[in-house]
Amino acid sequence: MRKNYEKIAAGILLAILLISLLPVIYLGRYNHPTGDDYYYGAETHMVWNDTGSIVSTVAEAFRGVAYDYDTWQGTYSAMLLMRLAPNIFGEDIYKWVSCVMLTLLTGGIFFVLKPVVCNMLEGSRHLWIMTASLLALLCVQTVPTQSETFFWYNGAMYYTGYFAVTLFFFGWILRYILAPKLFYLPLFIASAVFLAGGNYVSLLPCLLLMICLTVFLFYKRKTGQAWVVGATTLVMLMGLAVSAMAPGNSVRQSDMWRIPAWKAIFKSLLQGIRYTWAWVRGWWLLAAVILTPFFLKSVKQATWRFRYPALVLGFVYGIFCSMSCPTFYTMNSTGPARAVAVVYYSFILATFFCYYYLLGWICRRGLPWLSRRSGGRTSITKTGYLISDNAVIFGKGRQAAIVSFIAGALLFLQAATGQLALCTTARAVEVLVTGEARAYDREYGERLRLLRDESIEEAVLTPFENRPDMLYVGDLSSDPDEPTNVKVAQYFGKRAVSVER
Repeated sequence: MRKNYEKIAAGILLAILLISLLPVIYLGRYNHPTGDDYYYGAETHMVWNDTGSIVSTVAEAFRGVAYDYDTWQGTYSAMLLMRLAPNIFGEDIYKWVSCVMLTLLTGGIFFVLKPVVCNMLEGSRHLWIMTASLLALLCVQTVPTQSETFFWYNGAMYYTGYFAVTLFFFGWILRYILAPKLFYLPLFIASAVFLAGGNYVSLLPCLLLMICLTVFLFYKRKTGQAWVVGATTLVMLMGLAVSAMAPGNSVRQSDMWRIPAWKAIFKSLLQGIRYTWAWVRGWWLLAAVILTPFFLKSVKQATWRFRYPALVLGFVYGIFCSMSCPTFYTMNSTGPARAVAVVYYSFILATFFCYYYLLGWICRRGLPWLSRRSGGRTSITKTGYLISDNAVIFGKGRQAAIVSFIAGALLFLQAATGQLALCTTARAVEVLVTGEARAYDREYGERLRLLRDESIEEAVLTPFENRPDMLYVGDLSSDPDEPTNVKVAQYFGKRAVSVER
């Protein structure tokens, strides 16, 4: 019986993904709020404690958004979520932050790739599961930073969370284009309003893609779908205008180094090259080796002609580089690590789409090293491309052995150079096994008991001795008048809160 290597690979990679997430999710039991989680949650936390009413708490959150809009930041939906941080309802709820973020990110990758692989590229269900599992593994395991990306609610929600919702949004858009149903429209409008009130790193490429998609649908004379997608784009643009025109933005940006728009675009295009050089390394190559035989089989069976590699790669590169424009324009930098993480997710998805397209372009030209010469029939299509009946397909034991050997060698090299130990799951296991996470949890518990002690009006906290890299983001100041310290004091009903020098 011929082995279905695609099905076997899909099962193995999905199992590896699910198992690898377990230690990271378990580590969340030692996770605690910090910094902005308390800062933005002070007023809503007090309302919740006083009333126990969801309606009153949400109403207070909306009042806080209005205040932030005038004084600090216009990203309305994000500010609402910041003021509804899980810790305001209970400290234990915060332990679920990493689980929610990982579920959103991996779920979004699977959701958006389903119509891409199975419908647009005409691939099998197993190819979808295998590709989504492997790309999700790369995004989770090799992201530049984990604490701000998966564990700190304020930073993780604002970037990884919004990026994940963007993936779900495009998954719905693609499903609508493939099978138009009017019930999608309210979902599109709600999503557009929500995403427009989030971070600009995810929003700008989303808007550019929506504009291009609208034009493409009109070009293809799919007028009904074009109007729906166009209306959604217009709502998103209006939401962006509301966010960008907030008086608070000018207050916040007064302390930032802004540069001209053209310079931000130029720097973003250069940064894309730097990111490519930095990120196309061992893990990316390992994933490419695993996927190459399956991609070759898929492109051979696809009806796409893959005629415009330069145009496609240039377009994808431009969309990818647009993610760096907001941070360069407002901060003249790549932004914080949690923002770079979102760019990294997009890099993984974009580069493997480009890799698939390049393989298709190469195969349509019948290059000798991609074909067997042992009696295979070669035909010329109407488009003039050479296609061999014996093009490499990952269905033979020899090819499986070769790919396994190369993949094993790359994995060994990653382990030998210490890259394997830097993966998210490996670091989570290390923090758990060494007991650092539990020690940090005990120290935090001591702090909470002190902060909740009503007999203490001015709390002086001991600095953390244990600072696990996966959980620890930062601490309060020794100055009780520092804004975050003031909010923490308000949160716990203290006159002042500070940390010993």
